[in-house]
Amino acid sequence: MEVFAVTIFMSLAFAVLFAVLFFAERSQRQRRSLEQISLLPLEADQTDRR
Repeated sequence: MEVFAVTIFMSLAFAVLFAVLFFAERSQRQRRSLEQISLLPLEADQTDRR
């Protein structure tokens, strides 16, 4: 029974962690993420080809 309680606790802990990180990422809309910054050279290439 203790294994079941630990499993439930860890599942809830990961769910809360995901929610916190998700909303922290969403609240940073003004700043660009590292993924967006790394793709900026590709965006410039797309505008040059048009």
